[in-house]
Amino acid sequence: MADVSVEVPQELLDQLERSGLQGVDEPRRVRVALAIHLFTTERISIGRAAELAGYPLIEFHDLLRELEIPTVTYDREEYERDQEAVDRLRTRVDRDGSR
Repeated sequence: MADVSVEVPQELLDQLERSGLQGVDEPRRVRVALAIHLFTTERISIGRAAELAGYPLIEFHDLLRELEIPTVTYDREEYERDQEAVDRLRTRVDRDGSR
């Protein structure tokens, strides 16, 4: 992987510092922010994001938790499947319990 140098306006660095990334050293802050963005937009996995950010997975997970960024997605489709399973279970319990 090739490294690329880019100019980052001080204002952007200041905004990143106020965004909750103040615990991340300044040279690494943009890299971490980009990795978080790629993860939250579902372009990469949490493991790959941690790797790109230069963090062990558990520490990256902790950072996301501190930033109140969910590390697991639970979409509407998954919710509906779970609700159907609960409904089937309730039906079975009601049927078996009425004997």
